[in-house]
Formats: sequence, structure tokens, C-alpha cells
Amino acid sequence: MLSLLEAQARFADALLGRAGAPGPGMVVYRSNVFGNWAGALAGAYPIVRKIVGEEFFGGLASAYARAHPSASGDLNQYGERLPEFVASFSHTQDLPYLPDVARMEWLAHRAYYAADAGSFGLEGLDESSRLALTPACALLASEWPLERIWTVHQDDYEGGIDVDLGAGPDRILVHRPKWRAQVRSLAPGDYRFLNCARQGTALGEALEAAVAEDPGFDASLALARWVDAGVVTL
Repeated sequence: MLSLLEAQARFADALLGRAGAPGPGMVVYRSNVFGNWAGALAGAYPIVRKIVGEEFFGGLASAYARAHPSASGDLNQYGERLPEFVASFSHTQDLPYLPDVARMEWLAHRAYYAADAGSFGLEGLDESSRLALTPACALLASEWPLERIWTVHQDDYEGGIDVDLGAGPDRILVHRPKWRAQVRSLAPGDYRFLNCARQGTALGEALEAAVAEDPGFDASLALARWVDAGVVTL
């Protein structure tokens, strides 16, 4: 008699096509499972899907699923490794910006499902206080104009869709100010300050680093601005 682990391994091999021709029942089951995985990827990566087209994305999703089948019952957790997969996928090498677009979308996907931040005020802070980014916030530096790519691919966007891929580099904040994830470009000083917060740097050092990076950074206003925006917390 097969152990539970052996039975599960055989089932996985059959599901992923590693065990010869599947029976009729497995064909139907495989189609449903791969369809659910593809749907989860499409939900997490709508911009990637728009860029490559629906048919190509279907093939990409199938190839990804065979390389990285879901390891969780929660499909919202499926697709984390797509950016690195896209970076090495032979059929997307003519789209060098696509991996960073996928990285941005995964951060936005995580931001949507992240926990709400607790209330936080400026009282009691001093130069030794150590800040952190709130759960729905993340940073990403890229050679490509990610904010512009994000903006022109939103369903409610009504402007021109041209993107100058040479307009980078870009430093972005992915956050969820209300119910919807958003992306915004950051000035060098703000990016340095928030990156220091992400790393747990003391407040005084973080502000000094931001000013050193960008003389236009207003240290007297930055902390209040990012606290009010729900981006940083203790």
C-alpha cells in the first residue's frame, strides 16, 4: 500500500504531466486546476497580461504552473515567483522591462491584501526612534519608468498611452492609501528616507541620509507627510 506522501507525489506527477498520458478524469481535473492557477495569475498581474496579450499570457501561465505549481490552498499567494520566471523565460527576452513590471504588480497585489496599519502619531519621537514601513507599503527601484507604465494601464486612465521606456530610472512607492493599491514615483531623498525606515535605521540617521542624497529633501516636513499618508509607523 502506498503511503500518503507517495500517493500525493504520484497525484502531483499525474497532474503536472510527469507520469505519461493522463486518464479522462485527470484531464478534466488538470484543466480545472490549471485554469484556476491561470486566473489567479491574471488577477495578480493584469498589466503583464495587457502588455503580452491574452493568448501569450495563457501560455506563460501554463509554463509557470508547470515550473512552480501552487504550494498553498490560498490562490492569493500564488504567483510570487513570476517576476524571476519572466526574467529567464526565453519568449519574453525582447521585453527587458517586463520583470520589473511584474515585481511592481506583485508588490501591489501584496499591498491589497496586507493588514491595516495601526494608528500612529509623532508624539514621543526622537532621533533614536526607529521607524518601519506599514504592511501595505513597499519600495522598488528600477531602470524603467514604472509609475508611467502603471498609470497608463489602469482601467480608469483616459490620457495618452505612450510610454518612453528611456525615461527611467524610477524609484517607486507601492502603497494602499484606501482600498486600492497605488504606485507613485519618489524623489531621491524620499526614497532614501523610506528605505532607511524599511531597514530600521534610527530617525535622525534616516533624515541625514535623505538630505545627503537629495539637498532638496525637506526633513522638517517629510516625517509628518509620510506619517499622515500611513506609509511609516513605529
